[in-house]
Amino acid sequence: MKNLVYLLLFLFLVVTGNYLQAQSFKGIPKKLGYAIEKSISFKNPLVIAEYFMGTPYLANRLSKSNPEKLYYSFNDFDCVTFIENVLALYNSNGSNNKFVDNLKNIRYNDSICYETRNHYLSTGLEKLVQLKFLMPINNELNSSVVQKDVKFLSKHVINKNVDKSYLLKIEKSISFKNMYYFSQDKYSEIEDLIKSGDIIAFVSSRNDLDFKHVGFVYIKNNKKHILHASQENNTVCISELTIDKYVVKNQKIKGFQIYRPIL
Repeated sequence: MKNLVYLLLFLFLVVTGNYLQAQSFKGIPKKLGYAIEKSISFKNPLVIAEYFMGTPYLANRLSKSNPEKLYYSFNDFDCVTFIENVLALYNSNGSNNKFVDNLKNIRYNDSICYETRNHYLSTGLEKLVQLKFLMPINNELNSSVVQKDVKFLSKHVINKNVDKSYLLKIEKSISFKNMYYFSQDKYSEIEDLIKSGDIIAFVSSRNDLDFKHVGFVYIKNNKKHILHASQENNTVCISELTIDKYVVKNQKIKGFQIYRPIL
């Protein structure tokens, strides 16, 4: 029944033009502008994240052409585009032009094309740190470490217009570096490091992929949950499980990294 509801919502977006117009940016809506003002006033990006609760989860919405077009939509997100949009909006001060620039700078390096998009969350997080939107809270203390042979994208890319050698270069730059993360069995020791509004990036258990999922840390009933674009629930929502239980339940996750928005 729930899947039928989301299918009907998707068809509604298509019919009304909201989905089809996602590539054409019409400006920040007034109500969202108020949320941005409140978010900046409180120095809390979660205000913007909460604004999008109930928004449908839709994967693979980014451009299929190459060179790409910058994809705009406040009507659908995957886990990464949700984080991208919230941080781009928070750092825009409500300016349409600033938001567009932020989104482009977060998502791409140099030109807007498939090869320069930050497909891997490793490069996306690195770019957010370079832009001074985030600071890492990961260190060797109480951390586990893993080295990965990242090649998921180059193995699965099907676009004939893509320069695969560029993707291989990116994957080589990510691979075989010490990747520090917090494992579930250390959670009680590092829980106090985790703050409301932090970005939590879940490390994949696969050797050829860096991360599995990403969201915001959200305090609910004095427990740490995740505010995220959830594929499982097909919507932007707060996880029913706390972070530690979420990691235990999901066997595709090894642990997590934490990044803090610079406010």
